[in-house]
Amino acid sequence: MSASVVLEDVAQAFSGPGGGTRLALDGVSLEVAAGEFACVVGPSGCGKSTLLDLVAGHTRPLRGSVAVGGAPVAGPGADRVMVFQEPALFPWLSVADNVGFGLKQTGVSAGERAAAVSHWLARVGLAEAAALHPHQLSGGMRQRAALARAFAMRPQVLLMDEPFSALDAPARDRLHVDLQDLWAEAGTTVVFVTHNVREAVALGDRVVVLASGPGRVIGEVEVGLRRPRVVESTTVVGLAQEVRRLLDAADQLGIGTPRVGRDGHVVI
Repeated sequence: MSASVVLEDVAQAFSGPGGGTRLALDGVSLEVAAGEFACVVGPSGCGKSTLLDLVAGHTRPLRGSVAVGGAPVAGPGADRVMVFQEPALFPWLSVADNVGFGLKQTGVSAGERAAAVSHWLARVGLAEAAALHPHQLSGGMRQRAALARAFAMRPQVLLMDEPFSALDAPARDRLHVDLQDLWAEAGTTVVFVTHNVREAVALGDRVVVLASGPGRVIGEVEVGLRRPRVVESTTVVGLAQEVRRLLDAADQLGIGTPRVGRDGHVVI
């Protein structure tokens, strides 16, 4: 199952020094089709994580509307699952119990839960690690467990906040390919936030570019490349240049968007 995500003229603000407010997002309109893998790039402070929080229902917009599957977002729900940079696994639970935790909380029977846990652990290559605890896993394995936990919930929308940024390059590259396979199987809608332009092109059907001060959409790039993709691919590198040109154009117009370095990261 999957669902569309629609933001219309969204603004969000936070309290600033001296009792004032600071706009994090202003006038953001974005539509992600059901089943689409959309990546959002932009510099720190442009409101990428704020956008995810609004879709997750953790916060309400100052202005505008947020809807998932045509229904207004009024709060968190099991139809939307977040994956963060830190896997946030419970250290006292085994890998299997971590993966099944959300299912248990939502009342899934023990038999169905065991089957789902077994399936998704096998899909992320952790079948042999089911009885281990998080401290016994590498960083990449912990993030794999977090992915298994997320997909086991069968969410309509998967929200991902720079989930691979803390991993070394080999682990990150493997997870890029694995995530594309998991998404293809599950068919869920994905909104993936990253600083890395090449990562966005490697993963997304579309790359949405945000500028800062406050955050707003300055353009989009469609990605029509065959999957699976890797960040070193010449076609990925070539299309990433188009995203870089979009960021550079915003910079030349004085919008205040930082340039993107040769390594694919936005230069802050």
